Amino acid sequence: MPTVAQLLAHKLYHAGVRTVFGLPGGETVEMLDALRERGIAFVLVKNESSAVYMADVTARLTGTSGVALTTLGPGATNAYAGIAHAYLDRAPVLLITAQTDSRRLYPRTHQVLDLQAVFTPVTKFTAELDALSAPQQIAYALAQLTTGRPGPVHLGVCNRVAAREVNTQPETVLQSAKADITPHVEAIIEKMRGLQRPVIVAGLGLGREGPYTELKALAEALQAPVIDLPKAKGALPARHPLFAGTIGLTIYDPAYTVLGEADFVLAVGFDVVELVKDWGGMAAPLVWIAPWPNVDPYVPAVYEAVGEMGPLLGALADRVQPDTGADWGAARVAEFRAEQAAAPLPEAEPGRILPQDVLRVIRENTPDDITITTDVGSHKIFTALNWQAQHPNRYFVSNGLSAMGFGVTAAIAAAKVTGEPAICITGDAGLAMVVGELSLAVEMNLPVIVVVMNDSALDLIRSAQHRRSKATFGTTFTNPDYSLIAAGYGLAYHRVDSVASCEGAIQSAMSAGAPCLIDVQIDPVGYPTTVR
Repeated sequence: MPTVAQLLAHKLYHAGVRTVFGLPGGETVEMLDALRERGIAFVLVKNESSAVYMADVTARLTGTSGVALTTLGPGATNAYAGIAHAYLDRAPVLLITAQTDSRRLYPRTHQVLDLQAVFTPVTKFTAELDALSAPQQIAYALAQLTTGRPGPVHLGVCNRVAAREVNTQPETVLQSAKADITPHVEAIIEKMRGLQRPVIVAGLGLGREGPYTELKALAEALQAPVIDLPKAKGALPARHPLFAGTIGLTIYDPAYTVLGEADFVLAVGFDVVELVKDWGGMAAPLVWIAPWPNVDPYVPAVYEAVGEMGPLLGALADRVQPDTGADWGAARVAEFRAEQAAAPLPEAEPGRILPQDVLRVIRENTPDDITITTDVGSHKIFTALNWQAQHPNRYFVSNGLSAMGFGVTAAIAAAKVTGEPAICITGDAGLAMVVGELSLAVEMNLPVIVVVMNDSALDLIRSAQHRRSKATFGTTFTNPDYSLIAAGYGLAYHRVDSVASCEGAIQSAMSAGAPCLIDVQIDPVGYPTTVR
């Protein structure tokens, strides 16, 4: 009979998991050895939350669940930011932590925490494994990762229990019955009758199923502008004449202009967790199409269709007979884009470069399906609004929680899964939080290109101070010499202070196919959040 640890490793392998990320401790040696025996790779990180971020990106790119492993006490609590990210960014990540052996609890309290109490607010399920019920607990935990709205699960286990043999039951494969979509099609078409300005809002719920062909077909059939949220960027290619931009970064995102003109909204895979602006102010009737129910919070809707999205979107594309006016659809999007393009840009200071130029150079010198990750700050808002994503599932960001430290680790995980270059656009503060993880890119020889926007400040907070006519206080710092950081880790290094040097750096990094650090002397005046 297998041990508890061997059973869990077997179930993970059976579910498609091939890599676990983490930082182990003495109480995880049984679990670690079970992963080794089962042929599951282990990536040793420098910070436990990094392991969760990497597990999240791996899950999104592989269509499986992600797994992170930590020790008890400080290891488990160091993972908390990552698990909170997974909870609000709807990531199916299993966190396995060591647990203090119950036989050694009292009077001993060293490193002892009630981990079920710790993780209950930010997981769909948390439990301490025991040999008797481990098969049922593991099966339930793995199912919860992707049942309904995806999210994280936590399992704790001590070495003594992990080494115990356990009775197992034969594998059971459940078949889901296909729902009849005809009533949904008829009801939605009836709700749309007579409306002339439909808009499709694409959200993070599209990710696991990936019905992008059907989404495009429906948009074209309706002549409906498509507005995405950051975690759904690329759901419709940015060059498509119906793509009208991204919302979810500020209350003034330009695409709200088009959304505000709509008389009907098809919300596909929608989740308001990504929005900064309250959706309640939207007056247009909304139809909810998602793989999970319209709850937490409820979005006012005239109709809700919960389940598989692709067949429904495809059927609607075949059936709709739009009444769209000539001034809507592609015509309105073209007008909107022209208005945005006509906005003047500020001048960069000598020896500095605008973020607009950095993004343009990256786009012009990379393939359509390049992976982009961002950290959190002014650069995240700017990139999410302006990056021209041409493929789905190639833009990664922590947006529900907006956790700093995500960008670098996300790029490392993406490059590991795809074997292709991944570009991280990070701020200097975000890089400082996870600078130790750069060693992973070198150890695994991954084509990770870290573009650090160097302005020696928490620019988003400094800008908030300026908008309130406050002094700059507590938001600036001194950066290290990044050339020495790169040399210490064995990364290529480029310093960028002009468009020409930016082009040279990106072209060199892309052709080398090796880890690289690009130190951009950014002028934050180009960010939309900066007071000019």
